[in-house]
Formats: sequence, C-alpha cells, structure tokens
Amino acid sequence: MRGVLKIKAAAVATAAVAAVAVSMAPAQAHEAAVDVSHGGCKYYGYSNHGYAETYRATGSCAGHAWLRVRINGVISSWAHAPGRIDVYAPSGMSIQVSDHKSCADCSYKNIWHI
Repeated sequence: MRGVLKIKAAAVATAAVAAVAVSMAPAQAHEAAVDVSHGGCKYYGYSNHGYAETYRATGSCAGHAWLRVRINGVISSWAHAPGRIDVYAPSGMSIQVSDHKSCADCSYKNIWHI
C-alpha cells in the first residue's frame, strides 16, 4: 500500500511542476486567415495579435475590402477601401477578434485571438 501512495504523490508533484512550467511559458503568437470571396473575386482576411487585413487577391471586382477589429473589448466601426484595408493594434494592445467581409452587404467571417 505504501508503494501506491508514493506513486500517487509523485504523480501529483509531477503534474504540479508541469502546470507551473506551462503557465510560465511565453504565449504563442496566433495568426489565421479566412476566405471571404464572392462572385468572381477572391478575398481573404488575415490577422494576428498586432495586425489585421482584408484584401482582394484575384479578380477585377470594383468592390471594397471590409474590416473591423475588437481591441480591449471595444469593437471598431467597419473600415473599407478598394482592394485592401489594414489595421494595426496600438502599442501595448492586441487584437482580440477581427471581422472580414468582401462587400457592404456580405456576411462576415471572424478570427478570434483570445
């Protein structure tokens, strides 16, 4: 019976050390992309913690790229521009969510960084 208790105690101690090691590890940068194409044009959205963009990759559509972000819990208004729109997080802040679409009335796709 004593051998079983020693094994359980060692397992608990090992798990505690592993939890501390994981909690002290630096956060990984998260980045992702989404496809928001419509019609004959290919649009993509991309973001990480510090930068977000929506852009037209191919096609000659006259439409705009649309983007909004959430930083520190505040969602921005939609921004748009012909072909490409970019947003940078202010120094010391990070993007929590980015929303991407390829026309004013299109549905959007989001990328979460939480």
